[in-house]
Amino acid sequence: MRTGGFGAEIAARIAEGAIDYLQAPVLRVAGYDAPYPPFSAIEHLYRPNARRVLAALRKALTY
Repeated sequence: MRTGGFGAEIAARIAEGAIDYLQAPVLRVAGYDAPYPPFSAIEHLYRPNARRVLAALRKALTY
């Protein structure tokens, strides 16, 4: 989950303590802000995957 999750806390702490040193905004790759799917057969659609991680990396690197 993107909002209120572990990654959100890490991003907030980085922003609070190192915002002056960052060359790009903090980006989070997380599950969607929706209830976790009840069926394991579709959980791969919810979780972050390599495509989403690479998209975030490209965005940060081209900032």
